[in-house]
Amino acid sequence: MQSGHGPWFRERGLYAPYIAFVASIGGALFGYDLVIISGAEIFIRQEFALTPEQLGFATSSALFGCIAGPFCGAWICDRFGRKATLFASALLFMAGALGTALARDFSNFNIFRILGGVGIGFASLASPMYIAEIAPPKSRGRLGLMYQLAITIGAVSATIVSYLLAKYAPPNLSWRLMFASVIVPVVTFSVLLIPVPASPRWLAERRRFDEALAVLRRVGGEEEGLRELAEIKASMHEEIGGIRELLQPGMRAALLTGLLLAVFGNWTGWTAMSLYMPSLFQEAGFVKPSDAIAQNVFVMGATVLLTIVSICLVDRVGRRPLWLGCSAAMFVCLIVAGVIFQLHLTGSIVVLAIFLCAAPHAIGLGPLPWLMMSEIYPNRVRAKALSLCTTMLWVAGFTAPFVFPVMEAASKRILHSAAGVFWFYSVVCIFSLTWGYKFLPETRGRTLENVADSWKIGRETANSID
Repeated sequence: MQSGHGPWFRERGLYAPYIAFVASIGGALFGYDLVIISGAEIFIRQEFALTPEQLGFATSSALFGCIAGPFCGAWICDRFGRKATLFASALLFMAGALGTALARDFSNFNIFRILGGVGIGFASLASPMYIAEIAPPKSRGRLGLMYQLAITIGAVSATIVSYLLAKYAPPNLSWRLMFASVIVPVVTFSVLLIPVPASPRWLAERRRFDEALAVLRRVGGEEEGLRELAEIKASMHEEIGGIRELLQPGMRAALLTGLLLAVFGNWTGWTAMSLYMPSLFQEAGFVKPSDAIAQNVFVMGATVLLTIVSICLVDRVGRRPLWLGCSAAMFVCLIVAGVIFQLHLTGSIVVLAIFLCAAPHAIGLGPLPWLMMSEIYPNRVRAKALSLCTTMLWVAGFTAPFVFPVMEAASKRILHSAAGVFWFYSVVCIFSLTWGYKFLPETRGRTLENVADSWKIGRETANSID
């Protein structure tokens, strides 16, 4: 497996970043495929004459498919490896894109969106796990957040494509072309994935220690590779493996940590808002679909820069301080956004308010769940634990945009504006901040094995990891 790699990334300093880059393209597909609906929803609402409830399901149906993805994906990850799971996700992305683009009715549309969502579920499990397992401890945070950066790049690419198609393509074809465009990054991802190696930790679990050591040597050098392999072997002897281990004292706290990261990452506001931004901008005075989507391009483009800020901070500031700061900032931004909508202000101030809500999510609340869920579990149960946490993440990710139109309609009946939705999410941010302050561990600068060992002596020790 070592042969066939291009000589330019055989160099130790480039090897791990290259592999992380390729794996993170799975995140770009995830971001692209999910966010493309935000441009299309204006058109499909008219195409299929959707009610608010139907619009909510159409917008979130891919997320419904994501819920099933981690269960099947965990088995493929354990049996065939992280790389094989990423290939399977690419096939599902392609099938979902073609089927959605050619859908003749609302039912067919949702079936293929759900199928593509299963592919997102596969990628969301395998990509961050693969990156975490191959990255050196000192740079794992930065390389892990390449995945989140790729998600935002995929999202902004989708909004740009949506804008161009909304402006220049015939209205009855523009939304179909939006979904068909997913095929281009899928093919790119599949080709780049071919030469990358299997995860060294997966290889070690399969007793293919020589191959695992070869990968670890390229990542960290001879001495570091031998040390990491010794830690992996020791952890394999100590661990029980299986779901039952996650229910043991100490590990229950690890499981709950992953589940709550998944919930708060999606229910602090931005997940739902990001999929309905064109509609929100239409309410703010940007009536033309292309104009509303153009504002979406600006906000999503800014999230790419904000994610780069997150990459710069995560291994310097740490995960826990970043979570606490962003939870507090999101609370303030949501209160302000609610006031702006309650006062029925229009124009650029609304764009600014939405951007302010995007910032805390892009810097902390969005990327940290993906990163930390991949860091906190022992090797032999990582795929199983991540499948549970990722499933919870997608349940939260599905329900948030699914209920958004209903919550917005209720807020308009009661407050005569969408302000109530923003204020509801601000309350969730208080819970996120309180939980993070009391229970969220710090994982910065530790090997995966050391982080996993800390749970054995209880939640108090886990909270004190520094």
